[in-house]
Amino acid sequence: MTIRAKLSKLVAAGLLVFGTAAAQAFPASETEMALVPSYCKDTQGFGYGDASTNPSPRAGHWVSLMGKTFWHMHHYCAGLIKRNRAMKAGMRIEERRHLLGSAIQEYQYILDNNKDADFILLPEVYTRIGEASILIGNPAAADKAFARARQIKPDYWPAYSHWAEFLIQTGKRAEAKQLVKSGLEQTPSAKVLIEQYRLLGGKPSEIVPVVKKPIAEDEAEENGTEVKKEAEQATPQPATDAPPPETQAETAK
Repeated sequence: MTIRAKLSKLVAAGLLVFGTAAAQAFPASETEMALVPSYCKDTQGFGYGDASTNPSPRAGHWVSLMGKTFWHMHHYCAGLIKRNRAMKAGMRIEERRHLLGSAIQEYQYILDNNKDADFILLPEVYTRIGEASILIGNPAAADKAFARARQIKPDYWPAYSHWAEFLIQTGKRAEAKQLVKSGLEQTPSAKVLIEQYRLLGGKPSEIVPVVKKPIAEDEAEENGTEVKKEAEQATPQPATDAPPPETQAETAK
């Protein structure tokens, strides 16, 4: 097989690491793009090239929400697509592990190049690292990533639910229950945590929410709280053909 043929095969399988050069584009189908956040189509490599020569017309909007870290978000979007590909039914174990490992590298790139201390998507990035780390069989890295996400944003419920699911699967129900309880104290309306707590024998009605200091209207406006929600809530949907949560860890072994 020629070098060109090998490269073509890798691109088709989505196994090449996402590059930063303007001429390189990440191969993604319309179906795959529909499963990632709306800002992904405006990042470099997804129809647009270098930020200085061919940025998306909506790039300024996303920069206003995310800061300059937006110029690196093509890596995060590539990671999400790789993760979704990895979890497709029928994917070989070796390819699944490779894609998940590559996804973690893409996510880590964001952390390594983030210059904004208040980057709104940091909890989500850490949670994605935790999720993928579980799937490749690295619970220590997952625990660390989920804990960091919770530290940054205590009311970010996915950082509780994903790790609690792993604890339940590994027989640590008491630890899982305490973690879910902590999550509900921070975000009592999280439906996933409510259901987990019930399954663990708890009564959500007994949870006492943490009293949070209200944000003054002028302070919210200054910090762009309402505007930032658009970026924070642009969370991708999971792959539709991914196996159930209780089997994901097993299929990645």
